[in-house]
Amino acid sequence: MDIHVEATLDSRATTPPGAAEIQWFDKALSGPLAPLVRAEEHGEAITRSLIEQSSSGKEIKFAHLGKNRHRLDEELAKRPKWAVTEFYGDDVLGRVRTRRILPSESFYQFAMALQANQEQRADAAFCTALVEFLAAALDEVNPVFARIEYDIFDDETNLDIALLRDIDESIPEGRTYLRGYAWVTVCPQELLQRLGGSGELQQCGAFTRVIPFRSGGALLQASETLADYTDDVMRRVFEALAGILPPGDPSSDPAFPEVRFVPEDASRFGHPS
Repeated sequence: MDIHVEATLDSRATTPPGAAEIQWFDKALSGPLAPLVRAEEHGEAITRSLIEQSSSGKEIKFAHLGKNRHRLDEELAKRPKWAVTEFYGDDVLGRVRTRRILPSESFYQFAMALQANQEQRADAAFCTALVEFLAAALDEVNPVFARIEYDIFDDETNLDIALLRDIDESIPEGRTYLRGYAWVTVCPQELLQRLGGSGELQQCGAFTRVIPFRSGGALLQASETLADYTDDVMRRVFEALAGILPPGDPSSDPAFPEVRFVPEDASRFGHPS
């Protein structure tokens, strides 16, 4: 798969976890993954759902998403330890997932992944659908962080990898330092205020689109399409967000050659008060 969408929630989330999980699956399955849902209906793809309930530790498995959609929502409402639905053809075609992570499983990670060829990555309608999915899924949630990346599927963000920060550090500090930056980055309300708010970011010229969330925070889209997210665009994003990024000199990791970042210490740009 090519596209990775990820969001992190903590105890400050304004939507209860079960309801937020149902919403994440619903927006993914009715949005970017809708063509795969239709493909299953026509026998052109198969699905598999796996859920582990926290209360019992029982693992629940079922196929045929179309026949079991109501059952999926019922299981998500119970706030499972993790849940995933995958679509298969000759390979994995798409995935939507939620899971509890970190100490005492007090954080939630939501993710979606799908295939996208070069033409789609340059298509404004395809890219807009990804952005609108993420905005709709998080509008009432108050997330810690979220991103849309191409060809990066690690739990660590670009800066986690470049600064050798593991998620045990970066996720709990997500309302103190922005975890990273990408083609689409979601900034929590606490950090957005330090940058002057959504209006200030709309005027800075680094983002083609800024979408404020009703629950707090905002989605920041760097360029119209994934294909347009060049190194120059990435630098503008870095400079606009440097004041809330973690300090340190980033460096390349041969194990992650696909990771993109600006090789400068964000703290040298100064941090807002």
